[in-house]
Amino acid sequence: MPRHARSPSSSNLLHTQSDTDVTNIPPNTSTTAFVSQRNKRQRQSSDEELISFKDEIRMMLDEWKETQNTLLNKLMSEISEIKKQNNQIKLSNEEIEKSLDFLNAQYEDMKTKVEGLQTERKQFLSQIASLEEKIEDMQKTSKLTAIEMRNVPIPTKTETKSDLCNIVKNTCKVLNVNVEQMTIKDVYRINGKSSKGTIIAEFTTVVLKKDVIQAAKHYNKQHPNQRLNSNIIGLSGPTTPIFISEALTNKGRRLFFLARDFAKTQDFNYCWTNNGRVYLRKTSDSPHIEIKTETQLSNLKNQK
Repeated sequence: MPRHARSPSSSNLLHTQSDTDVTNIPPNTSTTAFVSQRNKRQRQSSDEELISFKDEIRMMLDEWKETQNTLLNKLMSEISEIKKQNNQIKLSNEEIEKSLDFLNAQYEDMKTKVEGLQTERKQFLSQIASLEEKIEDMQKTSKLTAIEMRNVPIPTKTETKSDLCNIVKNTCKVLNVNVEQMTIKDVYRINGKSSKGTIIAEFTTVVLKKDVIQAAKHYNKQHPNQRLNSNIIGLSGPTTPIFISEALTNKGRRLFFLARDFAKTQDFNYCWTNNGRVYLRKTSDSPHIEIKTETQLSNLKNQK
């Protein structure tokens, strides 16, 4: 295998010299064979860069510090305002607490007074009820000898005590009860809204009163088709039934009315009065019940 030989170097070639050889170029060397020196770019030194970086950081820190100071001042101002408001709220709360304490004291004082008034009211109501009961008993006592003749026609002329006495005597005569004018303690009429009224006759004894009431019941049983009426006792005009019972107080009269209605609706066979008191009885074998108040009737109705 043949060996390759390197081409011989030409003696006419010139080499570019380095910076250190520029001064050694021969004077007669052609300029065409000369390659000029390459200039390098000048860079900022590391110290200058560091200084510039520091200045930039310092400016950023100053701006940040100024911003933070502004925010801090604003925050301090707001905190100061909040503290001021809190102080005002605290003062207001103290005033409210004082007002509440005052109102609470007033309330407790008023509560004590109201409790005292309620206690007094209960005592007064109890006393009033006791007095009403005593008055009721007195009225019942005053009516122990009195009877009521209800549904008696009212005459067109003026009626005297003597006329009323005659009506009572004639009625008792029909009932076969001997009643003289001297046995009639008092007699008067209570006129109603209609043309009929009630005659109240007070006798001298309770026995005579009971005899008249019992005789009226017996007469009506003996004459179911011709019960006691206005024509039978000698009164002119249309025939009207006459009802005789013992005289009751206003309270007793209302209680008797309610008791009769209760007996009808609740299947009680008996309802009557005796000496101004109202009684009920379910059957003939049942015990009698004295009705003293309207509440008692309501309780009896609820027990069913």
